[in-house]
Amino acid sequence: MRLLVSADTHLGSPIRSIALRNPDLGDRLKQASRDTFVEIVDLAISEQVYAFVLAGDIFDNGYPDLKSRAFLITQLARASEAGVPTVLIRGNHDALLDHNAHGELGPNIHLLHKGAPTVEIGDAAFHGLSFDTAHVSKSFLPDYPVPVPGKRNIGLMHTSLDGAPGHDPYAPCAEQDLMGHGFDLWCLGHIHAPFERVDGSVLAVMPGIPQPRHFGERHGGTVTLVSLGDGGAEFERRTVGRLGFSECSLDLSACSDQQEVLRKLRDGLMTAQAPGRDIAVRLSTTSDRYGTELVTELASEVLDSINGVFLDKVKSALPVSQSSAETDDLVRLMQEELTEDGFRLAALQQLEELRLAIPSEIADEFAEDRLDALLEEAITEVSLTLHAGISQ
Repeated sequence: MRLLVSADTHLGSPIRSIALRNPDLGDRLKQASRDTFVEIVDLAISEQVYAFVLAGDIFDNGYPDLKSRAFLITQLARASEAGVPTVLIRGNHDALLDHNAHGELGPNIHLLHKGAPTVEIGDAAFHGLSFDTAHVSKSFLPDYPVPVPGKRNIGLMHTSLDGAPGHDPYAPCAEQDLMGHGFDLWCLGHIHAPFERVDGSVLAVMPGIPQPRHFGERHGGTVTLVSLGDGGAEFERRTVGRLGFSECSLDLSACSDQQEVLRKLRDGLMTAQAPGRDIAVRLSTTSDRYGTELVTELASEVLDSINGVFLDKVKSALPVSQSSAETDDLVRLMQEELTEDGFRLAALQQLEELRLAIPSEIADEFAEDRLDALLEEAITEVSLTLHAGISQ
């Protein structure tokens, strides 16, 4: 019995933080999430899996984006017509899957929820509970059905498990309790980096986000094929995703003029190309003359002639050996100021005001725990400007 497991497709994600920096990349990412979902359905059909499993967060928000819902129904209908049923649950972003508000999804598409937590398909029993609100602070596990005797029992759960860096505690569940519930397989969602857990004959799979939306999700881009047999479960990750993220580090400190910088940028960015995929690059440069704004402009010009590579963000730094008494004294004084309680309090207040004024989708870019990183970037830019003025 083979299953294709996916989660966290986030169809309809607005991609606003990237779109503000690079509108072309934002548009490409929106399309990539759809193209990737089509690719996943194609895989389910070509592999003729027993069932296609979606462990929540199929959509990205609760807005009435019925176009995205129609896209989902169309794709799952393709799988159904090819003999592949779909079993899914609602995650914390899935108000569009509310069957009471929007109706059923179609034949051979099984949405599991509190009123219908189990569906039996041949020799398999699928069990799952859906989010009815955007946040659930307690474990779902005590409410899950008991295993069906004589069947392969497969659980679907959208959960942060014991907790993961960068993820709020959603329907937290102890891994030990999960693996001891009596199911053969757990198909999990919510954490965007893939992993597997094995305990005897029990397998738990977190397939990861199939189409990463930003640099922090660059370890996603996968789905998981699972085989359930008499000897236990086996799994195989499959790479999907039409757009990936990578990092490129370039030392521009030896470049004597703009021509050399352009040549260095082109050589470095050319290495990011990947056959059959678009790549968004986070560019880190070292220079005592070329700051973030100028490098961004030059890199954008270079990328106009490189197919399939987009600029995500540029970060600049001074060479470690760079030294100047005047500028370094000024930078040192600024760094000392950063540690003052009054300065930090004022900076945090400004961050909060900014968070309230910008779209919620990009508010995390200015979260309180990002203060030190933002201040460090600002100091670096000031330092680059000062050193560039001296070296010219």
